[in-house]
Amino acid sequence: MRRFFILIFIVLSVLSFAVSISIPVGPTVVAFSGLLGKKVSGDVEIKIDFWRTLDQVNAQIVAKNVDLIVLPVSIGASLYSRGLDLKLAAVIMWSGFYIVTKDLGKVDLKDLVGQEVYTPQGKGQTGDVLIRYLFERIGLKPDNDVKIRYATPPEIVSLMSAGKIKIAVLPEPYVTLAMRQAKASIAYDLQQLWSEHTGLPARVPITGVFIVRVLDKETLHKTLTAVEKSLKYAVENTREAAALSSPHLGGIPVEVVEESLTRTLYEYRPASEIVSEVIHYLSITQQVDPSVMPSLPDEKFFTF
Repeated sequence: MRRFFILIFIVLSVLSFAVSISIPVGPTVVAFSGLLGKKVSGDVEIKIDFWRTLDQVNAQIVAKNVDLIVLPVSIGASLYSRGLDLKLAAVIMWSGFYIVTKDLGKVDLKDLVGQEVYTPQGKGQTGDVLIRYLFERIGLKPDNDVKIRYATPPEIVSLMSAGKIKIAVLPEPYVTLAMRQAKASIAYDLQQLWSEHTGLPARVPITGVFIVRVLDKETLHKTLTAVEKSLKYAVENTREAAALSSPHLGGIPVEVVEESLTRTLYEYRPASEIVSEVIHYLSITQQVDPSVMPSLPDEKFFTF
């Protein structure tokens, strides 16, 4: 009996010191597949939970009941500009958004006047920011010349399969899923269009790891090192990473997730190394919709 209570004490002690990370139910799961599948380990215990809505995100940040949270960089910066206490520690996803079409082939974006374009989730998210910026660059007014509609990626794929959507912005692995289920095709690589119009590399700071609850320097370093190792595992072991991610992506087939990784760029970059790149992207986010980004983050937003 005494041994039983000692064991319980040890387990509770370990759990109490576990670092909690909240990640979205979406493509970023792949980057954490190494940790989720216990294929990599670190010098600190890590507990991973999932969020599904921005209401959950707000609640977690306000209550500070997680240590780290993974968000679209534009959303994290928007929350920061509204007074929420969080800091960008690293960017882990840089490419994976595409314009897909059904029964249209490669269309000229200037010919989309009067059309509806579906993008994931809502205003201020990566796909929304990129497509609005690109439409403005070619002289089209979003919501006037082109109607922007919102739905979740699975809903968009389902509606496209039913022939109710012709044009959509999607992230991988939903691009690959749409190609297989809806017989859709890729019309444009959004990162490439971004590069053509900005002169910057064909990548965008899409997803970041944010600090919600202050950790001591050593614990934070060990945690972020574990995240970096998990991402590296996924990049080097795509089949295994796809198999580990599939159950967390609504059961998207493993072969679909694996193929999608050929069109996705995961790369761990500490926030301190990419300040100017992130600020440039956020300045365009603010330009596209000031209501989403009331002000650009200051240097306190970045972890140095």
